[in-house]
Amino acid sequence: MFVALPLSACSMVSMPFSGKTETAAITTGSIAPAVLVHEPLPEALSYSDAARIGQTAGLAGLDEMPKDGIDWINEVTGSAGVVRPLSSPVAKDARTCRDIEATVTSIGGVHRYGGTLCEDARTGQMEIEATGSAS
Repeated sequence: MFVALPLSACSMVSMPFSGKTETAAITTGSIAPAVLVHEPLPEALSYSDAARIGQTAGLAGLDEMPKDGIDWINEVTGSAGVVRPLSSPVAKDARTCRDIEATVTSIGGVHRYGGTLCEDARTGQMEIEATGSAS
């Protein structure tokens, strides 16, 4: 006897429970916005880590970064650390920038970097420029 089984990798069954066929969109999570990373980067700082530092600080907001810093982690590289503000935000020509410091704990050791994080007020684009070792 031969039994046929339906195989489907991507199927969806929709059953309205209340008679309505439309539902409101629900946000269940968010993806950090892309960050423009200016190169060159310090030798021991990966592009991916610099982008993650910028994303974490950007999500907190340039005006809202706590003095004691924000923890960040890069699931891709396994690196982690803390990003802290070093200055107050300064607005100039539709951009707001602030100096930051980040610790990076990676397979290569523990490093500290200085940099500048900016946000373009017109587009919302975040940019980070690592200025080298902070220590």
